Amino acid sequence: MTLAYMSTPLVGAVNLGVVGQLGEPALVGGVSIGALVFDIVFAAFGFLRAGTTGFVAQALGAGNRLEMSATLYRALIAALALGLAVVALAGPILDAALALIGGSEAVKASTTGYWQVRVLATPFALANYAILGWLIGIGRAGYGLFLQTVLNGVNIVLSLVLVLELD
Repeated sequence: MTLAYMSTPLVGAVNLGVVGQLGEPALVGGVSIGALVFDIVFAAFGFLRAGTTGFVAQALGAGNRLEMSATLYRALIAALALGLAVVALAGPILDAALALIGGSEAVKASTTGYWQVRVLATPFALANYAILGWLIGIGRAGYGLFLQTVLNGVNIVLSLVLVLELD
């Protein structure tokens, strides 16, 4: 499961590697800062995975299948609401991060472009946390690893196609 937990930083690392192929230092700096900010933001929502795991495991132990399902639905609703809140607050979050981290104007512009695209996936990334927590809670961590492998594979392919082929 440790491999599945590394999925958020892996997305940034893949994006950094792909953008590095373009040979523009400002783009590399922008993606680096953007990935760092996403890692910090998403780390704040780790409770979705951990909390869901605990509540689902308790329901499983009690043999309460209805509560197992309800826990997943509640976690998905929370993930959607929190993800939409991050999207709504994307501007102020990025402004605060750039004020703390700094960078040249070219790097800040690159960070902003990366942020504006990737932040739209926040509700889905947080829903993934809830799903992973549920899978771990029901004792199906292998499915969680498979899910992360598929998602990261799709990210790699899309990054390569969208950045390198459509550039």
